[in-house]
Amino acid sequence: MGMGTKAARAAVMGAVALTMALAAAGCGGAPSADGAAEYGPGEPPLMPASHQGRYESLGMAGCYGCHGANEATDHMLAAAPALPADHYVDGDVATFEVFGPRGECITCHPQG
Repeated sequence: MGMGTKAARAAVMGAVALTMALAAAGCGGAPSADGAAEYGPGEPPLMPASHQGRYESLGMAGCYGCHGANEATDHMLAAAPALPADHYVDGDVATFEVFGPRGECITCHPQG
């Protein structure tokens, strides 16, 4: 087996592993025939158009302000979906601390 074949095989295996990791993390959404993303149970929704530029200008704090859980923001959750427990350190909302990679909101929730 030549070096090119080994490199190609390694690239394919890496792509498969990344795809599986993203699926396990809940990232995804397959496009339908009309181009709109369809989401299965547990997959994250796209951010609505009204959120354009919020993450870029405010970072994770801008998302947490409405979707997070703490004494200051709980009242806002009536109008915004709350972050699931798995977004918090140790899967515990009571920590009020978002788990590291979950703070990169636009990784799984791109602009719709």
